[in-house]
Parts: sequence; structure tokens; C-alpha cells
Amino acid sequence: MVKKILSSLAFLVFFAGCSSKQWYKGNTHVHTLLCGHADTSPEEVTAWYHDRGYNFLCLSEHNQFIDPATVKMPADKRDDFILIPSEEVTGGDKAHSTALNIDGVVDPRLVQPSGASKTQVIQAHVHGAEQQHGHLILNHPNFHYSNTAKDIRPVEGLHLFELHNGHPSVNNFGDDEHDSVEEIWDDLLTDGMLIYGVSSDDAHHFQDLGPDRSNPGRGWVMVEAEALTPDAISEAMYQGNFYATSGVMLSKASIDGRRISVAVDEAATDRELSSSFVVGHVTPGGVEGVSIQFIGPEGRVLETVQGTKASYSASDEYSYVRAKVIHTRRVENGYENFYAWMQPVFTDGRMHFVK
Repeated sequence: MVKKILSSLAFLVFFAGCSSKQWYKGNTHVHTLLCGHADTSPEEVTAWYHDRGYNFLCLSEHNQFIDPATVKMPADKRDDFILIPSEEVTGGDKAHSTALNIDGVVDPRLVQPSGASKTQVIQAHVHGAEQQHGHLILNHPNFHYSNTAKDIRPVEGLHLFELHNGHPSVNNFGDDEHDSVEEIWDDLLTDGMLIYGVSSDDAHHFQDLGPDRSNPGRGWVMVEAEALTPDAISEAMYQGNFYATSGVMLSKASIDGRRISVAVDEAATDRELSSSFVVGHVTPGGVEGVSIQFIGPEGRVLETVQGTKASYSASDEYSYVRAKVIHTRRVENGYENFYAWMQPVFTDGRMHFVK
């Protein structure tokens, strides 16, 4: 009941434009030694994010619940840093999901019926997270190209998925035969689904750095919430009050009615992109600088602005409009691109009703 009340308040506050909200930086997907294929303890992983200015972290271990109360925090822990209890619910090769802000373990044996389809497995993950009073994020749908828009669309109660994941093997950008994850997002949005895009690290390797290693610091969310608590953060995300990024930081990401306004924080972006951890999307061609795209149904680019700030008013002509910022820099083998993605504005009446 508490989370339902918070969710309703977050929805109202978002559209009322209350100034008491703050932005919090966080990562919803990271692994530790406990999974058997990562290289760092929960305490050391926690310290890595704490020491680099994150405000919240989800230790999302495969089919294991890490109680934040059992994790030793850094000796110099800041007041503005928390752990949010989470788990990566792992349904074999059919679906992986982060159960966010849960009370206890979501047992995949209980939520994955034998012989179930991919859609049924994802649906079971949603129900499992709900049973533990949390919300679900569908993880890396293009990992082994496991989850298509056709698999995801019928799922009820799924409002979050990983649009971007920092692991080098998850195929964010697709290939000649498979859609990119962003194309999957537009397919789902065009078909009427209410679903928001998350960016995460999915980090496993903290001791060995390289583009072929799943290092931290490659994707995160910036959440606008009333308070830095597990409930407030998870409910703000559930209502779409955040943007996803692979390195681009925004000084403005606001929605006033149907008007989207976005501005790049150039100094903060430069700091993030100077990190040895970040890895962008390299393409053979490009143009250095910053551009802002406003995108509508079927992934159609409605307007492009060259520069660091822009605004757009969505009309009834398009059922949704979303903003995407692209920061491009020249590198030895081409052009390296970093992104920020705002959540869509909907004009067709779809709303996020609280159950």
C-alpha cells in the first residue's frame, strides 16, 4: 500500500512540476563474486560506485537476493548513497530481468513454468517481482537476440526495460538481421505499449579494463525523485521520471504538458567522457558535436537540432514523441557516439495506472 501511495504521488508531482524533486545518479544492474563469473566482492563493488559519485546502486545477482543490510558500506559513506534491494531473475536463455526494490528473493523455479514461451517467462518474472512488492526491468533483450518486440508486447505490467546495457556482448545496436534495441523500443511504443528505457552497466569486471570486458561506468540512469529512498527511486522510475544515458549528462530534461525541453550539461558530460571506463558506439562515419533528435512512431525522426539545447511540442499527429541526444567525437577508427534518452511524451491517452 505504501508503494501504491508513493506511486500515485510521484505521478501527480511529475506533472505538477514540483520543485522539491532532485536528480539522483544510479545503476540498476551489476554483478559480484557471488555469481561465479565476476571478479569483485559486493563490498568492493559498492565502494566503486560510492566513490564515483553515484547516489544509488542495485546489486542484482543472478537468482540471489543480497540484503543491503548485510553489505559493509565504505567507512566514509556519504549520506546521499543507498543500496536498493534487487535481483537478476534469470530464466535461462529466454529472459533475464532485474527485480527492483524487492523484499526477498524471486525464485525463478516458481515464476518460470515448464515449457513456457519467452512471453510467458517474462510475464512470470513480472508477477514474481510484484509478489515481492517490487517492479521489473527486462534486461538486455538483444543478448543472444533472445527477446523481440513480438515476445515483449503481450506482457502485462511490464513498464521498464534495458534500452542500453554496457556489457560488450548484448548487441545494443543489432546487426543486418536483427533490430537494435532502440528499434524494438519504437516498435513497442508504436504498438501502444507504455514502456520506459533504462541504461545500466551490467558490470562483471572491475579488475581488468578493456573494451571487450564488462566494466562499470558505461551506462546509468538519472532519476528525478522526491527523496533518496528505495521506494521513492523505484516508483519514480516506474512512472518514467528519469532519463537513460551512456555518458551524456543533461542540465535540463523537462516535460511541461506536451512540451519537451532538453539541454546538455557540457561540463558534466566532458567529465564523464574523460573517464577510462566509458565506451561509446563506434561508427565509420559521423559529424563531431552534439545533436538532439525528436523521434515519433515507427522511429521516425521528426526534427533534428544541431546544438546543446532544444524543445519540441508534441501534437495529436503523433501518439508519442521522445528526445534523444547524441554526442559524437572523432576517434582513430571512426566516430564514437554517446547518448542520452528521455522518456516519451504520450498524446494518445495511454497512462500508467497504479494497480
